[in-house]
This record gives sequence, structure tokens and C-alpha cells, in this order.
Amino acid sequence: MRMVMHPDFPRSPYASLPPEMHWFRADETLRAMAYEKLLPPLVAHIRHDVAAWRKAGYPGASLTS
Repeated sequence: MRMVMHPDFPRSPYASLPPEMHWFRADETLRAMAYEKLLPPLVAHIRHDVAAWRKAGYPGASLTS
């Protein structure tokens, strides 16, 4: 099995990725129908929570977090 990256994966290591753009171990054709089933459940959940937190402007973050 190989690592699959989204076709529009950014080249910058500093780009903030939406949850559906992260890599996973499976064929690219499975992305649309089984992406969240290919990941451990906690990983998929955390990626969505982090994306929402970033979109909201990082509420609750301190200067050192």
C-alpha cells in the first residue's frame, strides 16, 4: 500500500490543510467514499475540530500555545 496525497496538496509546509486534504494509506479512488473510515476515528475527529478552531481565529489560545 502506498501513501496517497490529495491532488491539490500544497507545496508549502506551512499551509493549513482542510481535513479532507490530508494523506492516508489507500488508493486515491477511496478518498471520496471512505476517507474517514480509512483513518483511526480519533484522527478524523481531531482534524475537523482543529480546522474549526483555526477558522474561528484560535479562541482560547495564549501567546505561548
